[in-house]
Amino acid sequence: MPDKPKDKATPPAAASAAAQDFNNPDFQAGLTALLAVYQPILEQQLNLAKNPAELQKQAQAASSRTCAQEFEEAYAMFGRFLNEDTAMRLLPPQARELLGPIDQWRWCLQHILCCLVFGWLVCRWPRTFRGYAYYLYEFWRCVRQVIGNPISEPPTEEQRRDFDTLVKILAEAYKPYLTDQLATVEFPAGVPEEIFSGQIDCFIDDQEACIIFERLLTTEAARALLGEAAFRQHSEQSFFWFCRCWCLCALCLGCCLARARNIQQALLCLYAYWRCLFDCFQPLTCEIIDPTPNECASEQYFPIPNVLGVEIIGTAAGAFCDHYILEWKPAAAPATAYTQTGIVYASPAPVGGPGVCGKVNATLGYLNTAALPVDNDVSVRLSVYAQPGGGGPCIWEVSFEIFRVRVWIDGIEGVQVEDPPGVLIPTAQLKTPNVPSGVVRSFGSCLEIIGRAWVGKCTGREIKRFTLSYQPGFVTNPLVGPWTQFWQVDYLTPLQRKEIQTSDFDLTSYWQYQPIYLGQPPCALPSPPNCGIPKDLLWGTRWWSGRLDPSVPVPPQSFPVTPGGDPGPPVVALPWTSTQLPLVNCQSGQYTILLDVEDTTSVHFYDLQQVWFDNKLIYGKMTQVAGVPACSTLNLSAFAAFGGDCTNPWAADLLGIAYDEFILEGDGSIPSDNYAMVSGVVQGGYALWIKKDGAPDPGVPIPIPGPGSPPWTAGPFQGTQRVGDPGTRCATASPPPGFVPPETPGVLAQFDMRRLDACCNPAEPGLTLKRGECCGYVVTLSVWDNSVVPCATTGRHQIDHHFPLCVCNDLPPMEGC
Repeated sequence: MPDKPKDKATPPAAASAAAQDFNNPDFQAGLTALLAVYQPILEQQLNLAKNPAELQKQAQAASSRTCAQEFEEAYAMFGRFLNEDTAMRLLPPQARELLGPIDQWRWCLQHILCCLVFGWLVCRWPRTFRGYAYYLYEFWRCVRQVIGNPISEPPTEEQRRDFDTLVKILAEAYKPYLTDQLATVEFPAGVPEEIFSGQIDCFIDDQEACIIFERLLTTEAARALLGEAAFRQHSEQSFFWFCRCWCLCALCLGCCLARARNIQQALLCLYAYWRCLFDCFQPLTCEIIDPTPNECASEQYFPIPNVLGVEIIGTAAGAFCDHYILEWKPAAAPATAYTQTGIVYASPAPVGGPGVCGKVNATLGYLNTAALPVDNDVSVRLSVYAQPGGGGPCIWEVSFEIFRVRVWIDGIEGVQVEDPPGVLIPTAQLKTPNVPSGVVRSFGSCLEIIGRAWVGKCTGREIKRFTLSYQPGFVTNPLVGPWTQFWQVDYLTPLQRKEIQTSDFDLTSYWQYQPIYLGQPPCALPSPPNCGIPKDLLWGTRWWSGRLDPSVPVPPQSFPVTPGGDPGPPVVALPWTSTQLPLVNCQSGQYTILLDVEDTTSVHFYDLQQVWFDNKLIYGKMTQVAGVPACSTLNLSAFAAFGGDCTNPWAADLLGIAYDEFILEGDGSIPSDNYAMVSGVVQGGYALWIKKDGAPDPGVPIPIPGPGSPPWTAGPFQGTQRVGDPGTRCATASPPPGFVPPETPGVLAQFDMRRLDACCNPAEPGLTLKRGECCGYVVTLSVWDNSVVPCATTGRHQIDHHFPLCVCNDLPPMEGC
């Protein structure tokens, strides 16, 4: 038999308070009303269990049920429970006094029934966002109906705008739940240990729905829910704030009842509702729980608000709570220095604030340390304000240090990480911002990796080193390996630790001792040794990802760390050697680069960047001009029609190969195919030129596909398709290429031979031949792709092939020419 699950113990004080509440006559009345709703349901279920035939009959009928029937049954069931008498008895004494006669708040009670039904229906089983949105629509219709502001059929433009607003607010409320679930799925490494330690049990995330409801019930949502005019009218009533708090309690009650599996759990749901109503009248409370006083708080990236900074967690709640304010200042500055600049408020508040009440041990907001200069030692103040006449404010202050975490890869060879989503999102791609716009790029040969790798500024914590590593495939978890390190920079000396990188720099760099000379004797250049201001400088270079030509190995790079001009005994570090990509797939494919920054307390900080590498060959070769091989003679008479008639084209096929291998065989999407036109975007291609002997290189461009017509200047002059087949592929291709045909040339373009005849083309005397004249010509084929290859002469994969031939204009003389 397996061990029984461990139950969480209830504190004695809480158990005593619950027992006292259970014996309260008003709570008993509410429980009796709830049981009266459940009793006929349970009796019906019991009767069906005794009558299988009737059970099957009702099950078949249930398959044709409509959404309208679902709502009708829910309103009928909870309408019997939440009548005026039961609702009044479950309210705290403060609420009864605040509300006054039923006639002035009956609309609120009817609105609460809509809240209860919405919570019940949306939680009956896990809902997608679209499912939430549908029930939100019915909730909106219900509220508008009970307050006397029904939805038109079809809805008016104003009503459509209101519901659009509600759905957008729901999206913001629902998004943190999805993000948290996705983060858990993407980084599941810690889940087993949390289960072993008891941090995760059967009660985990049981309040997630209520948290979504809390984020949903913003002031903006209330305005859209009721309609602008009704909102203005009802918000002037003194109990309006309580009606909103009551709605949240009813939403959570409905959700809890929907998930209750027995009567005992239904009782606990009612008790939670009872306590929730009393909590609406708690006094103003404020507290900053995290960061704690004098803590070293690390910067973090928070994707939902898109903030790099420090999260402020705490409580801002209580009766008549209207809003809260977060401010910060340098710790040593006077109180007058407090400012909201740089504060980003947590949802459901607007980013610029003020904060929305009802936060209990929850995220209040963020201090954005990347948006403006923020001191290393700061104070943060939380001020919670009540509605007029509610007293307060409640104020809490905390001072702490900020540990800067500036760890990211920003780009490679001038190609930036796409934004959005931004450098701190591991799936963000490297895209060219200019032409071609928004295209994911691939990279080859030697590469300069740009980013930020610096942590520090808390007492006793400094940067120790940073490394760069790679792993095949696109991964999003830095703790999942194996990783192969290819770069390392150690901070060993005081001079090096003084080099605080305040902007992006070359991560592929190494230390050089570079003293600063002020130009004054005796330290004017040339100067004696150890003269000038000592300084260690990170000297940028490039990492060889792979061989520029697979037949030419690149020597390993070795970078010893120089001790520089630091006082005391010299610091000697062993040299390390850069590592290229593995030879599989000719050092090409999808890889993830890991930037790992370690501090002096052995804590690691990471950033990941997905990169396409392309170190494969490109193929370009001219084979024939209209059946004539290289270094042979071509006679124009073989192409001229009717003895040299210039009115019709003299077409000649230019044959050859223009081919670039896919980075991943079989994947014809960008950037695996970084050569041909894909989805209307030109990646690479080929071009042709022809020149007469003695003319400047490369000659005049040839229209593609041609033959064109005089004056042959219209183009296009770039081929955008692969032509022919080189008959070979990367020897270590992964995945393998399958069948590879023998070398097969294709038609690169058609050239109009009239262009070489002086009679037909008098506009280009430097290219043409007089009749009876012969001369040497060169046809040049250039083939390239869109990979970024900085150590190649052209900055990309490109091959140029020259095809020499002799051309004779053996046509008879023409009158007037």
